Amino acid sequence: MGNTKLLIRSQLVKDALNSVLTAAGLNVLPAADQCEDAVLIVDFDDYGDPEALVEHEQDRAKIVVLANNADCGQLDHDQIAPLSGILTYDLSAEAFVRALQLICSGERVFPRELTLRSKSQPPSRGTLPTRSDVVRLSPRETEILSHLVEGHSNKGIARILGITEATVKVHLKSLLRKIGVENRTQAAIWALANLPDPSPQASLRAA
Repeated sequence: MGNTKLLIRSQLVKDALNSVLTAAGLNVLPAADQCEDAVLIVDFDDYGDPEALVEHEQDRAKIVVLANNADCGQLDHDQIAPLSGILTYDLSAEAFVRALQLICSGERVFPRELTLRSKSQPPSRGTLPTRSDVVRLSPRETEILSHLVEGHSNKGIARILGITEATVKVHLKSLLRKIGVENRTQAAIWALANLPDPSPQASLRAA
């Protein structure tokens, strides 16, 4: 179970995030509590104030900035480097939770636009492609991805689709490469953030 802290100015946003994260099994701690390696979610405006974060940095907190897409363009490389992630308001609740789970496990998650801004910088391991890449997926890959979002194993997906587990692995490897992620968790986050409706029923309708 991951520990999180919310350093958010808006009480409405804080209450909403508290409910979403608690329902997902994440432990939301009071901001004043000391807890090493907790994930600290901060407002974009507060990240510019070093004094507001110094105490949490001493606790080795993983800093995650909550921002609008437009705000991301204001951060330079030196500001981005210490972060464990930047999450934007346009993410769904499911994608937000998956991203935090990924960050809790030690990954870094950033909007892809940040890496495209400077081709001289290697892309973050947590970088997720945008919706324009959906057209590159075959109908079968989209179908497998939708079942992956539902939490099914390769064996379970093979049983549902009536194909072999080896075939599922081949399609999974291909779709991971196409959308530019490294594992199933990142693929699920990508699907939740980029597919209009990542449910298996939707993929059947599309086919």
